[in-house]
Amino acid sequence: MLSSVQDYRAIWEQFVLQGRLREELLPPALAQSWRRCAALGLDPCGQPPAPDSGPAAPQPLSRRLLALIRPAMEDLYQFIEGSDSLVLFANAEARIIELIGDPEVRARLEPLGMRVGTLWDEEQQGANALALALQESFPMQLEGAMHYRSALHALYTAAAPVHDPLGQAIGVLAVAGPCERSHPHTLGMVAAAAQVISGQLQMQVWLGNANELLAELKIILQSLPEGILLLRRDGVISQMNGPAGTLLGLVPARVMGRRLRDVLPLPPLLQQALACQQPLNEEEVVFETARGRVTCLCSLKPIALTAGEPEPVLGRLTVGGSSTSGGPLISDGFVLILRSIERVQKLVNRMTGARARLTFANVVGSSAPLQEALRLARLASHSNSTVLLHGETGVGKEIFAQSIHNNSPRADGPFVAINCAAIPRELINTELFGYEGGSFTGADRQGRSGKFEQAHGGTLFLDEIGDMPLDLQTTLLRAIETRTIVRIGGQRVIPVDVRIIAATHKDLREEVRRGTFRSDLYYRLNVLSIHIPSLRQRLEDLPLLVEHFLQRQSRTLGRSFGITPEALALMERYSWPGNVRELENLLERLTYLARSDTITVQDLPPEIRQAAETELASTSSAPASPEVPSLVRQMGQDQPGAKEWQPQPALPGRQPLKERSRSTEANAILQALEHCHGHPGEAARLLGISRTTLWRKMVRYGLRPIPGASSFPASGPGEVLP
Repeated sequence: MLSSVQDYRAIWEQFVLQGRLREELLPPALAQSWRRCAALGLDPCGQPPAPDSGPAAPQPLSRRLLALIRPAMEDLYQFIEGSDSLVLFANAEARIIELIGDPEVRARLEPLGMRVGTLWDEEQQGANALALALQESFPMQLEGAMHYRSALHALYTAAAPVHDPLGQAIGVLAVAGPCERSHPHTLGMVAAAAQVISGQLQMQVWLGNANELLAELKIILQSLPEGILLLRRDGVISQMNGPAGTLLGLVPARVMGRRLRDVLPLPPLLQQALACQQPLNEEEVVFETARGRVTCLCSLKPIALTAGEPEPVLGRLTVGGSSTSGGPLISDGFVLILRSIERVQKLVNRMTGARARLTFANVVGSSAPLQEALRLARLASHSNSTVLLHGETGVGKEIFAQSIHNNSPRADGPFVAINCAAIPRELINTELFGYEGGSFTGADRQGRSGKFEQAHGGTLFLDEIGDMPLDLQTTLLRAIETRTIVRIGGQRVIPVDVRIIAATHKDLREEVRRGTFRSDLYYRLNVLSIHIPSLRQRLEDLPLLVEHFLQRQSRTLGRSFGITPEALALMERYSWPGNVRELENLLERLTYLARSDTITVQDLPPEIRQAAETELASTSSAPASPEVPSLVRQMGQDQPGAKEWQPQPALPGRQPLKERSRSTEANAILQALEHCHGHPGEAARLLGISRTTLWRKMVRYGLRPIPGASSFPASGPGEVLP
């Protein structure tokens, strides 16, 4: 290696003039650079290129990068100021994009290419420190004749690459000046300044990633439905999301940086857990906020630091105060998770099926009694008053209750049903009102909410209210009137927003008279009273119900079921003590046991056939009306099975009232048919009944249509909804 500028001058002249290169005397990177310049055909004695020579390139550096580079260049210039030198920065293509120096020095060195926009790669300037530092990715310093072009022999150039966080060179920081001003320490200063810029770039990337991560975490924190608070070791709120502020009645931006206990009274359980640095898991607590009491499920997770661990770890702190890693634990803060009890109850109701599925469209029938009940139910659905449904077992009281709920403003709330007759009297109190933890032996440690709390914001359906124990009726009455409850074993008054729908098959007035039902509770429940008719009170709906249930079974079993008119006529003569429930179960059984897809009289159970035979025997033994219209003869006395009505003298003393009513009804039908010339549709309209009802009554009295007259259509389809 040579030690003086004159030595390098001799080596340069030998290479340029004779083509001989003494590589052992030159640094390897410099020798390779000279060979590349010669291979490119670069004239070592030519004039410097114009400022705009070389391909134009857009500035690849961002303003943020330039904001880091300029301070470092200014700091470096302070050390070399007065040495007739310039500090410059070139991009990855070796194009100068920033330059600092005295105006006189800049004007003197500008003819040599020291200007913004000039390319300093080997193709334009030959061997120089800027090109070599980028080529070798290592600091380089060239003096005098070490440059390939003779025009640069009066200069020295010292440059060091600047790397991005991935190790790629994004530019080069350099110092250039007169050769006589060169100093060995110049390269060290340039390399140190370049290293500072690279470090700042790395820190900027880390800081940017941290900020992006923090922004993402904040977005996640704000998007969570639960209330989240991050507390420091001393209880200062460092982070709070919107749901937590809404739940506690606080503005997160105003309370962050303050102690939690200074902005909100803490429940004793939470205060003790914070003081003892103990975790909580889904504990029910009550906060006294500016908006009143707020009940929520609280979880506290200490952020623990095990001795010797630099990073916090969630969930390492145990109740016993020991660490899974064996070292002592130091709590560095807490994560407080709050869940609204109402939201939890809604989730539980949705998962457990506490939702009303049926609507008024699911009620099948067109009879006047049923339509009146539906009219009252629709009116009741728009109010918030208590509804009392009464009707026999199996008439569909819960269908009405669910329909009222789904047609009300509370349709989005829960629908919670409880059968007061199916729960032992010892448990019905806890089922309705819940209990606090430890209230009795075997109780859940955390307590349990009752049906009133579960139905908050919705409807509570009290089925078989007439069977509720007398001693619990007072508590129920108070809960309905005050809209508040107190759990068993507790003292906290819990407000509940519940709409009550009660149902019973008993005569509550009679129960009040007997003393088995409180009169004040009866009058409180009997605000909107709806009577649901039994099936025998609306037999004209029987064909629609039969068709509805058969169609449902057809979809279930993949078959097409039907029923003969004779079988349907026998079913209409049955009293149906189990009402619609009995009919539904009967048809389901028949579809599984019937010998064909059409249900006949032989498929009906004995009790229905016997009841029909008994009624027919009673009807046939009854005397007919004294008036026998001529239509009887027209309806085919010669037809098999047709009854012939014989005139008999009226004997009021010997004829029962029921039998006289049947005779009168049969005579009215005959007269209507005679007046309408045997047309059943016109006769039905004349009598004010449906064609299905007219046909059913004709079958009951053994009347047959006139041959050639229009036949009766099948029963109209009922409204069938899944």
